Amino acid sequence: MRVNRRTALRAVLATAGALTICATSRPARAEVDLPWTPIGFSQGGQPLVLRHFGDAKNRVLILGGQHGGPEVNTTDLVNQLTEHFVSNPDEVPTSIGLDILAITNPDGATAGIRQYLSGVDPNRNWGGPDWVSDAWDSNGVFKRGLGGPEPFSEQETRALADWMLQNRPIFTINYHSAGGFLFGPRGGHYGELTDLYAQASGYRAPVPGAGPSPLPYRATGSLNVWARTTGLDGFLIELTTPYAPEFERNLAGLRAILPRLA
Repeated sequence: MRVNRRTALRAVLATAGALTICATSRPARAEVDLPWTPIGFSQGGQPLVLRHFGDAKNRVLILGGQHGGPEVNTTDLVNQLTEHFVSNPDEVPTSIGLDILAITNPDGATAGIRQYLSGVDPNRNWGGPDWVSDAWDSNGVFKRGLGGPEPFSEQETRALADWMLQNRPIFTINYHSAGGFLFGPRGGHYGELTDLYAQASGYRAPVPGAGPSPLPYRATGSLNVWARTTGLDGFLIELTTPYAPEFERNLAGLRAILPRLA
């Protein structure tokens, strides 16, 4: 699909005073205004806009809405967290900055679907060691071509991956729904963060190899696996339902780990 770049640029500029780049079930407060960077465009011509909180060198990347409309509660959550930290900036250590992409899949949010417009799953297209073209979706249904014809075949995936490699956030928090658990590091510099967030938020934090997986299917080509292979630590957090943003639980989790990241 060819995108009219002038029209797309106007769409970017239209977001300059808003928190989100497309409508969600909970409108953002008008007074929330942060510096922003467009990192690319969706297949439908919508801008991918990162908001920036603070100017510290060490950055934490926060993502919502990777699976579009069916996980709109993750977009609502990231919006609410952003509003909270703008109103309470002292809760973010001065040595930490936040880079925020509330809607990672804007076309999916607009159309109410999980995939990109091409039909490729946004969290099966990343070039980790387990990428495959034919993959299981989040409902455990096996689909041909769900991971794309090759890793990073989709422009949205490439845009975010390029930004991450260039800017190298010290930690990434990627919100999904629904499962009520989190995957995170179990060793190394950030190993303690998994238990800290789990204890504060109440989400389960399964230990790999210590029991059955919380997923009833094999998830391949995910952002978090790819990021780990490039030395970028982070969480994949599954909210408990696809409806509620679970703001208080995740605010408690962030309050527990941000001082340690600092």
